[in-house]
Amino acid sequence: MLKRIVEWLALTKTERNVILFLVTTMILGAAIRLYQVTFLALPQFDYRASDSTFAALSAAPEDSVHVVPTGMTNGDEPGKVNINTATEQELMDLPGIGEVTAERILKYRKEIGKFTTIEGLRAIKGISKNKLERLSPMITTQ
Repeated sequence: MLKRIVEWLALTKTERNVILFLVTTMILGAAIRLYQVTFLALPQFDYRASDSTFAALSAAPEDSVHVVPTGMTNGDEPGKVNINTATEQELMDLPGIGEVTAERILKYRKEIGKFTTIEGLRAIKGISKNKLERLSPMITTQ
């Protein structure tokens, strides 16, 4: 039956090869897409937890809510992250600080000790003069 169809269409060998290539490519593309949808589905972030926290803080009277920003202790300046006490995640929340740089800061604190000045961050690989200038208003060593 296939032979009759081929004779009826009167395709040359080259035309048959092109059609075979296109059909094979289409099937392969569909298989790749099916694999992506089935096995590589990225997990979706659940915003409900952060939304409920925001709603609870928004509903409370202003004078009853005392929020201490992350990376701070009672003696720290408000709105600044103390690079001597901040966790890895708190450091990564700073602009331009990724996981690797945050780990380097923690390693420095563990091996050498606390930073005495903000400029001490220049000893960390990946923190340039420009990056330190951008970070200076957001960090403290107190």
